[in-house]
Amino acid sequence: MNNKKIPRFLKNDSLIYFLLITLLTLIFVVKGMYWYAVFSFLISLIISLTTLQKRLIWNKNLKNNIIECVNNIDNVSVNSLYNCPMPISIIGQKGEIFWYNLKFKELLDVDKIEIKNITEYTSEFPLNQFDINKDGVVNNVEIAEDNKIFNIMYTVVDDRKFSEGKSFIMYWVDNTLYSNIKVKYNDERPIAMLVQIDNYDEISEKLDKGEKSAMTAEVEKILNKYASEVEGFVIRYDTYRFLFMIENKYLESFESKRFSMLEDVKSIKGNGDFYFTLSIGVGAYAKNYNQLIEYAKGALDVALGRGGDQAVVKRINSVKFYGGRTKAVEKRTKVRARIISYALRQIIDQSTNVIIMGHRIGDMDSLGASIGLFSIAKSRGKKAYIVLNTINYALKNMYDRMSREDPKYLEAIIDTDTAISLVDQNTICVVLDTHRGSYTEAPELLNKIEKIILIDHHRRSEEYIENTLLDYIEPYASSTCELVAEIIQYMEDHIKLSKFEADALMAGIVVDTNSFTFKTGVRTFEAASFLRRNGADNVDVKELFNESLDSMKKKTEIIEKSEIKFGDVAISYIDDLDENSNVIAAQSADELLTIKDVKASFVLVRNKDYINISGRSMGQVNVQIIMEYLGGGGHLNMAGAQIKTTDIDVAKSQLYEAIKRYKKETDDNEGNITRRC
Repeated sequence: MNNKKIPRFLKNDSLIYFLLITLLTLIFVVKGMYWYAVFSFLISLIISLTTLQKRLIWNKNLKNNIIECVNNIDNVSVNSLYNCPMPISIIGQKGEIFWYNLKFKELLDVDKIEIKNITEYTSEFPLNQFDINKDGVVNNVEIAEDNKIFNIMYTVVDDRKFSEGKSFIMYWVDNTLYSNIKVKYNDERPIAMLVQIDNYDEISEKLDKGEKSAMTAEVEKILNKYASEVEGFVIRYDTYRFLFMIENKYLESFESKRFSMLEDVKSIKGNGDFYFTLSIGVGAYAKNYNQLIEYAKGALDVALGRGGDQAVVKRINSVKFYGGRTKAVEKRTKVRARIISYALRQIIDQSTNVIIMGHRIGDMDSLGASIGLFSIAKSRGKKAYIVLNTINYALKNMYDRMSREDPKYLEAIIDTDTAISLVDQNTICVVLDTHRGSYTEAPELLNKIEKIILIDHHRRSEEYIENTLLDYIEPYASSTCELVAEIIQYMEDHIKLSKFEADALMAGIVVDTNSFTFKTGVRTFEAASFLRRNGADNVDVKELFNESLDSMKKKTEIIEKSEIKFGDVAISYIDDLDENSNVIAAQSADELLTIKDVKASFVLVRNKDYINISGRSMGQVNVQIIMEYLGGGGHLNMAGAQIKTTDIDVAKSQLYEAIKRYKKETDDNEGNITRRC
């Protein structure tokens, strides 16, 4: 059928009649037939009025039909919402319930209890999220009373539609089943624990074969006891190494008890009161079994790198430490030092130049070790540089002596920008006395150099320079200078140290051992003897630590302001901005330990953007753990931290809380040991 448009005037018959009559009227007027004209005009008027009346009636009926249709649609919509199988409600900003459908009514069971505000149903309802969340979805809203979990999709209703503020139409999507499956999945995920007796070789030398086997069997018995309690299992895969598998739901229990098996194993003692300690590496939340074991291996490496006698839990984006309250066991074997020495020589021989740097705010240990590495590179015929941006108070005496006795070092000392300009594809960077990238003298340099060597004596922390070409971390060592002195001894081609170089290395050992008082082992004295044979002089070394009268007065002032807290902890502070304050604080912390009954000391220093804390102890208090609570680290008897505040009182408060936490955990552990005994 042809669908051409019909002229509009043909659509209405009344219009055709009106036009014909109008035409006749005009003809009658022209012909002078006036009565006929009047008659035809009246007929035209009647037709027009009749048509208009019909149009008005039709419009009225149409409007009524539209209103009726809309009302029917509204009724259908309201009924649909009210009977919707999903709970729907309209709630105000303060939780007022304005409207709800049948399913929401069943959810709240309002027939039994009249509820006017959503917080009457669940006090934990996250009202604040609806106003700040821009996505229109709030996930995992838990209704503890019904053991249900909902994802709530919502839209904002115009202001003042239901109340003075905003209102929200909320669609409650039941997510309980999915959440339960997720929880069950996470609970049943495997957790791998690699357990190692970390002082097995050292203790074995002091025990006969039968006693050693009996003690090892007792360790395995303790591990099996813990495994049976959590439906796990233990496999011994080496003389002193074990694989411990559990489900994830039990890991929290192990963490809450701070891996109490660490203390249980110490109760197994042989002749001479020798006992084993454990290192535990825990891998969790991995994507597959290969990654799980890699996590566990990495965690075990961290535990051993921190001195052993502790557990390290490694998840995807976090590392947590438990234990580590005892002093690191000194390793008598020098095999690793010999291997590191050989590997370092090979790497230096293949390089074009060597860039050496320690930690920012350098001290005698970092600079002394840098001078030792410089002598190694020089002996291999390589260009070497030491990155040192500022000469602080602690290094001034060393720098002045360097200027007088060995000016070649002044040419080797460069700043960060110069160091970056010297980098090529065969440049190696040796990082000394720190393993934290952000703590180095030039963190940006680490992103420019692929070949990085790491030598440090601090216990490993969560932040660590990854993918190093060679790393040598020995937390038992007194200082980095001790490690470098050992490396020099095992270089195949004998390196002749100058007197200045020997004194610099000796000064590093002296400062970190507080003149051979703390953290001093057999190998410390062996390194000192080697340096002494190479010309190190105790008197000349002592002169490197000479102080001005002003600094002595400053230390006296710090000691005078000190307070004894918790019965055995001395705490003081420096509130003046001074470039020398950090060094004076560390020295003052050492002095505070000479006070009777003081087992640990802390001195706080206000810097431009942060508060620095120097912590020292006699060994009974592990200041490293206290400083780690504050984001720092170090050793059992020498540690530090930086708090991002410029308010001494705020920093003091955080330090007090860290000490309280340490003492509480220590008391809990001692209580557990007493009960087990």
